[in-house]
Amino acid sequence: MADHMLKKYIAKVEKTVYVLETIEFVCETERDAEELLDSYCSGDAVYETDTVEITEREEQEETIDHAYIESSEELTVDEFMEINGGQTLERK
Repeated sequence: MADHMLKKYIAKVEKTVYVLETIEFVCETERDAEELLDSYCSGDAVYETDTVEITEREEQEETIDHAYIESSEELTVDEFMEINGGQTLERK
């Protein structure tokens, strides 16, 4: 049996994405627009309607906060054969 066997490693990457949205509000007063904006920012149910429309969405930056290997598992025979072409894995 070989000293080293191929394994499949599963990793997790936590990212923060910064987005700039341009939103148009059709309201009678600036106060009404501010209330809709507050509602939108708090995650309340404000959807695009005749009075609220997201006109532009731009992803400005993406940062990786944390990355780690979560687990590993041995390859099945079929996966090994597909990757390695059926040849024995040799390490030098």
